[in-house]
Amino acid sequence: MRGRSRRSSYAKKQPDINLNSFLDLILNILLFFVFATELAVFDSIDVAVPVTEYSDTTSSQNRTFIIFITKDNQYLVEGIKVAIEGLANTLIQKKKTDTTFTGVVVRGDLNSNLQALVDVLAACRLAGIENVKVETEKPSS
Repeated sequence: MRGRSRRSSYAKKQPDINLNSFLDLILNILLFFVFATELAVFDSIDVAVPVTEYSDTTSSQNRTFIIFITKDNQYLVEGIKVAIEGLANTLIQKKKTDTTFTGVVVRGDLNSNLQALVDVLAACRLAGIENVKVETEKPSS
């Protein structure tokens, strides 16, 4: 009988494993990587932005919607390739679903055609977007 009482008292002394704090930690790490990955998408697209002395120094990372025009005149919306014919519809859907939508920033490559920029501006006008900015950089001194 003594053997049984030792086992039962030993089983009672083991602490319970609390998973709440562990799950909180895992959730926080997951959220960090989700947000860090979203910000990394903008830096991974290779676009040589035009240079001007009168460039605004604010970063386009704070804007809600960025359209990239690559040097071979392809359109990327939030890192996803979009045909110019579907760009206006994509912008309309973005306006409807996102309440924080404030406008569009166009990041066109220095070697892209002017026609590509005009097409993006026309798509913005068709979507009813008036706040459109073209991103440039200040020249390095």
